[in-house]
Amino acid sequence: MAIIACLHAARSNIDVFEEALQTLDYEDIQLLHRVESELLASAIEANEVTPAIADTTRQIIEEMCQHADAVIVTCTTLGAVAWDAKQFSKPVLRVDASLAKVASRYHGSILVLCTAESTMGMTTHLFTAFIPGDRLSVELIPRAWAFFNAGDIEGYHQQIASYIQQRPECSLGCIVLAQTSMAGAEKYITSTLAVLTGPSVSLQAAIETIY
Repeated sequence: MAIIACLHAARSNIDVFEEALQTLDYEDIQLLHRVESELLASAIEANEVTPAIADTTRQIIEEMCQHADAVIVTCTTLGAVAWDAKQFSKPVLRVDASLAKVASRYHGSILVLCTAESTMGMTTHLFTAFIPGDRLSVELIPRAWAFFNAGDIEGYHQQIASYIQQRPECSLGCIVLAQTSMAGAEKYITSTLAVLTGPSVSLQAAIETIY
């Protein structure tokens, strides 16, 4: 039995990853979850991942490496700490980096969507490392994060889907839902384009590092 550890900033993401694993149909994979919502709250309050937050996050990731074959940092904001995965004793994947790698294989323009303003800068920085700027659009979906903070997850996902439905599809290669919390919006999206979500993409990438 192989173990993939997931570092979350929201408890609701545990179910999201468990459901994503079921769709991948791997019977010999077990997920280990850890939630550190206070770290994300501190980063949002500081409007950056401070050195103290980064040090604490690195320590937590290394602790998780001791109990797993691979680690996924599912929080886009905290994922910046894992930019250099070689610093850890086991494979450590950023959910957004996994998305960027897969998205870069599509032709045409790539639309990357965020809902939390705190993730915009680092998401843009990361995706431009994989995709030329003239093919990349990173957009913030207005008002969606307020639904999430209010605990209205269904309304949050519907707001994301509505934003996509109102956008023209022409020349787009794929749509990327950059934050893990956004994955559930996929069931409301009727676009004919490929929609990439962090849980499925990063789990597949983690499994490939193990096997």
